[in-house]
Amino acid sequence: MSKTNKKSFLVVGLGRFGISLSEKLVELGQSVIGVDELAGPVAEMSEKLDVAAQLDVADESALIKVGAKEVDVAIVTIGASLEKSILGTSILVDLGVPMVVARANSAMHAKILARVGAHRIVFPEWDMGLKMAENFVYPWYSKFTKIDGGDFYFGKVAPLPEMVGNTMAELRFSQRYKVIVILLEQNGKQEAPSPIRPFLETDGLWVLGHKEDMDSLIKKTDLKGLL
Repeated sequence: MSKTNKKSFLVVGLGRFGISLSEKLVELGQSVIGVDELAGPVAEMSEKLDVAAQLDVADESALIKVGAKEVDVAIVTIGASLEKSILGTSILVDLGVPMVVARANSAMHAKILARVGAHRIVFPEWDMGLKMAENFVYPWYSKFTKIDGGDFYFGKVAPLPEMVGNTMAELRFSQRYKVIVILLEQNGKQEAPSPIRPFLETDGLWVLGHKEDMDSLIKKTDLKGLL
């Protein structure tokens, strides 16, 4: 990862959510400071993070000492203590952290976090519930990327048997399947789609479409066409 893409993160609270978040950020090549009031999770993460420190998350001077004022993003993941969540968020906002993200457990909690200046508020349990529900109804959902700001999804599928040997022009692909082929993949190499190139059985089709249209296409593959 280039240095221009690397950011520094402070994760306040190393519970299950905080640990999984920290580990993923490290996996993505980011610099992570993790803090918690308990010694156990700090010890568990000490070899995985750039800095892991046990401290009072409502202690401004302690947060400054671990580098809170220098991070690009601070994420307050505390769920058990409403008071600590609000105080920690308020301190980080006052310290001038460019992006302070805070976890909320309820609408009222979120409202208070917004009042103390949180730039973004997340509901992990709520979001997980929504994802699980959509995965039950749309089993392909987890393998596709949702495009922000709309109901479009992007992902890779295998061609249907009826597509093999035919071109996009012959199939009138977009009109017939209501999705757009963005890229073709063959033997790991991607290329721009051609309206006169016949589909091969071994092709991978990177397609973009509305959720309902994507669902209709994938149901025709009996989910075996997901790549």
